[in-house]
Amino acid sequence: MSKKPEPKFGCVSFRSSRWRKASKCKLHIDNLLSSVKIHRTRRECMVRQSRSDIAQLLPNDRFSEALPKAKHFYEDERRLLAYDQIEYFCTSILQNISSLKDQSDVNLIPEETKEAMAGLIYAATRIGELNELQYVRSLFVQRFGLAFDKDCVELRPGNVVSSEIVKILDTKMTQDAISLEALIEISQKCHQPMKTVISRKKVMKENSKFLQPNLGESEERDQSSFMR
Repeated sequence: MSKKPEPKFGCVSFRSSRWRKASKCKLHIDNLLSSVKIHRTRRECMVRQSRSDIAQLLPNDRFSEALPKAKHFYEDERRLLAYDQIEYFCTSILQNISSLKDQSDVNLIPEETKEAMAGLIYAATRIGELNELQYVRSLFVQRFGLAFDKDCVELRPGNVVSSEIVKILDTKMTQDAISLEALIEISQKCHQPMKTVISRKKVMKENSKFLQPNLGESEERDQSSFMR
């Protein structure tokens, strides 16, 4: 099988009124949807395993062991939400692919479709395991130019990136909040209520010893690299 060429973002070809690469874009989006299904199955399995492990650790106050698992649980749950958004964006674009074929001015694209494209571009810089995102992004650059791409990636004023996908992929939440939120959620689902005040102190104490102050581990677990 021949290797796909790496997507290039620095070179923008002449944008004609009729997009000859529309069928190629559709193919990459279809492949992206297939890839999302595969990764969703993997993440759902990881979530179930983490929830089961944590449910066994909480009754015995084994917070030092539960916290790293809670962090991974939280990250995987967020990734599943991101996959939902990507599927929605892809479906929206496929339903309006004709508008991309006929119109090279992004400002004249239907608002819903433009927001879907913006969401995929933004996600492409933050989700490394979905390689097809990069190819879709590169095709959007060729069709609609670098300015639209940068507006989405950098969230410049006037960008149309969905606030929902931005919130889901935000990595600025503190580890204390992430771990406590995850532990409380799991304990409630497992019908093992935590004593929040006491547990909060234990979580924060153990958190400072066992967790790092960022969410980079989830992407390291995917062993992926991607362009920003």
